[in-house]
This record gives sequence, structure tokens and C-alpha cells, in this order.
Amino acid sequence: MRETPFGHPGDRDIGETGLGGEIGAPGERPGVPAGTHAAAAAGPARAAGPVLGSITLARRPEEVATARRFVAKVLGERPETATAVLLTSEAVTNAVIHATGPAVTVAVAETAAGLRVEVGDGGADTVPTIRERGDLRPDGELREGGRGVLLIRRLAARSGFRADESGLTYWFEL
Repeated sequence: MRETPFGHPGDRDIGETGLGGEIGAPGERPGVPAGTHAAAAAGPARAAGPVLGSITLARRPEEVATARRFVAKVLGERPETATAVLLTSEAVTNAVIHATGPAVTVAVAETAAGLRVEVGDGGADTVPTIRERGDLRPDGELREGGRGVLLIRRLAARSGFRADESGLTYWFEL
């Protein structure tokens, strides 16, 4: 798996945002175009605290609401609950639209700094991408989609993804 921090010249993927994180040994990800990079980070197993819950859902549009309800229930009245629910919705929607495979898994864990949410899927031919300028349709209106990754990047303390032969896991921390 090849890894790079977000913002590396030539990158068009989300990579990793925020402070910290480990950068591991380089290697190419099968099925991802040359010049595209995936940033790895630890999953809940490396988190400072316990996994609070996880759920595996069918990769169907109606399950996005199930994922939101799950995160809201797991987190309860925490200050970060509303943001976690919104960002989970964006990440699961991306998985439903772009991934392959029948399922999406959502995991919530505590970390030393707060919370971590991971959304795993079967992977796709592309990696999470921030929409750049040119988000306008030919009629001048904004496109309906394409800003979920940007929302996650802006609202999360850290975010990124890791990809390997089993699929892609998109994560964010609050």
C-alpha cells in the first residue's frame, strides 16, 4: 500500500488530514490508477480506548439512515454526536455509490483524543476524492454530489483512508 499525507503535489485523493498518523512502507494498491495514493492509519485496534460498537449493513441507499441511527445510539448525548452522525452519513453514502461488494461496515471507537469512526467497504476503482473547482453543471448550477469528502475533511480533526486487497476503510476522528 502506498501512503502519503494529504496535500502532496499531484495527489487527487483525500489521503490523511490533520496532525499525527503513521506513514508506513510504500507499495502500490491493485486497481488504483498510477499516481494515486492511499494514506493508512490505525484502526480501532490501535485506539486508546475500546471499540464502542460496529455494524455491518447491506450496501444499499436505505441503509445510510440505519448507519446514522447506529452512530447516534452508540454515542448518545456526547458533544460530537451530531458531527459524527453527519460525517458517517457522508462516508456511508460514498460507499453505497462507489464501492463494490455487498456490505458496508461502520465501527466507532474511543481514542486518546476523542472518537474515531471507520467505514469499510469492498473497495472501488477510485479512492475518496475531494471535488475541486468545476463542481458546476453545464447550466451553471452546483452538482448535487461530490462534496462529502470535503465535509469530512473540514469537520474532522483527522481523516483518511487505507486500502488493501480486502477493500477500503475510510476513517475520521473527532
